[in-house]
Amino acid sequence: MEILTAWQDWEQWAEADEAWSVLPLILRKRQDNQGLPRSWKQAWEQASPYSVVLESGKGGRYTYLGLSPVSIIEGRGAVAESYTPGAKASGHIESAVTEGQPLQVLQAWMREYTSPRLPLDGLPPFTGGCIGFLGYDVARSLEKLPSLARNNPEFPDYLFMRLEEVWIYDEQEQQLYCAVHISVPDTVSGNLDGLRSLYEAAVHRAERMLEQWSLLYAPAEPEEAAAARYAGLTRRVESEAEITGEWPGMSSDFSAAPFQQAVLKVQEYIRAGDVFQVNLSLRQQAQLKSTPEDVYEWLRRLNPSPYMGLLRTPGFALSSASPELLVKLHGDKVSARPIAGTRRRGHTPAEDAAMEAELRGSEKEIAEHIMLVDLERSDIGRVAAYGTVSVPELLTVERYSHVMHLVSQVEGIVAPGRDAYDVIAALFPGGTITGAPKVRTMEIIEELEPVRRGPYTGSMGWIDYNGNMELNIIIRTLAVKDGIGYIQTGAGIVIDSDPYREYRECHNKAKAVVKAILCSEREQEERAALGAEGGSAI
Repeated sequence: MEILTAWQDWEQWAEADEAWSVLPLILRKRQDNQGLPRSWKQAWEQASPYSVVLESGKGGRYTYLGLSPVSIIEGRGAVAESYTPGAKASGHIESAVTEGQPLQVLQAWMREYTSPRLPLDGLPPFTGGCIGFLGYDVARSLEKLPSLARNNPEFPDYLFMRLEEVWIYDEQEQQLYCAVHISVPDTVSGNLDGLRSLYEAAVHRAERMLEQWSLLYAPAEPEEAAAARYAGLTRRVESEAEITGEWPGMSSDFSAAPFQQAVLKVQEYIRAGDVFQVNLSLRQQAQLKSTPEDVYEWLRRLNPSPYMGLLRTPGFALSSASPELLVKLHGDKVSARPIAGTRRRGHTPAEDAAMEAELRGSEKEIAEHIMLVDLERSDIGRVAAYGTVSVPELLTVERYSHVMHLVSQVEGIVAPGRDAYDVIAALFPGGTITGAPKVRTMEIIEELEPVRRGPYTGSMGWIDYNGNMELNIIIRTLAVKDGIGYIQTGAGIVIDSDPYREYRECHNKAKAVVKAILCSEREQEERAALGAEGGSAI
């Protein structure tokens, strides 16, 4: 066990010219190949009603867990409320209301908190700051858009949680970090004894976090038994009906015929020269018989993805298995990883290879992808230093549980004077889920889609105290509010799109989330049956 901190020389901090508002202390412990907890069930039992996990289930390295945020900011339109979660839960709301453009309000909220960067190599990219989401409709504050679609249900446009305690697991190095950023009151700044007391409190909090983490591994079900149980339940669900991406009992505001008519309308706009491509989406919803937490556990097993996450609040939850990065900023390097071009997975290795060959050989898919890479280059170019934008990776095929995609990497160096909020404003929402040109496609989306997107195709991720950030694109996600689950998926419409095939593509993209829901509901039914028979439900 090792303490990593910026507090080693208390006299230095007491005499420092710059008054930091929070100071970091990180406890690092090697996990001896223990790995991540198999389930987050024990974490949610310890958590505040506001809590979050971000993890990479495919090709990534870090998992971030926050169970007790110290403050929340929640916005709708131009009005935001910031509050402490405990006060709101008890009904004694101590909040501040702010008006303004969402990204500017968020920037001002985070500006109050300044922290030194630990001068150590090998630390995780995020050790403290805020985690949350920006809904698609934050775009209304960045561009002038019509208001035509129904806003139902009314999710917040954005919500972020500021965390003083974050557990970070490094999958590559098999190391756990317990990160504490402790607030420094004005009365303590410059006071040696006061700083020493805060340091000791931070060490105590980090040690308590380590104890809490150890509880996440119990009760321990043997891995072989867990794997057999999950596999058996999955087979039972798959044997009852083909997983089509259409959720049993669901309803939709955009059924097959209207969706295909909307595809034809998009093609009229393309022929008229308004746009090159539009991402058209459909939403389905149904009463959820399990919980967002249970669905997320199944998503982790069935569809491990680079940008997974579960965001929990008293009013709504997001269970996400997103494959796509919107934007990452580390130091002065900005990067995006656009996804465009999809085929379903094959049932056999030979069929899978044939589907990849079809994807790589599709002029339509290649042209659409290159167009959207160019859009990302243009968006990054708005905030990058001249001549620094590059495409180091182009047209890679990435496979997921039910689909495969064409993926590229776009990078640049941020120009002097630009920050994380400028970068988000330049790239939000992602071009791969709007189309090109972006503003006109968003106008067409508002005209043709019957309901507002809410969290869908917004972004979830983190922003730290030093101005770094990483945000995904909210796709392959279950949004839950008032017991109703919402799944939304889209397809890129171009001039030679087949309307019915695009409709089916939307459902293919929904298969992983639908399967996770069905498995979680079946698991709950079997637990209830065991309980009724006096058995022991695991």
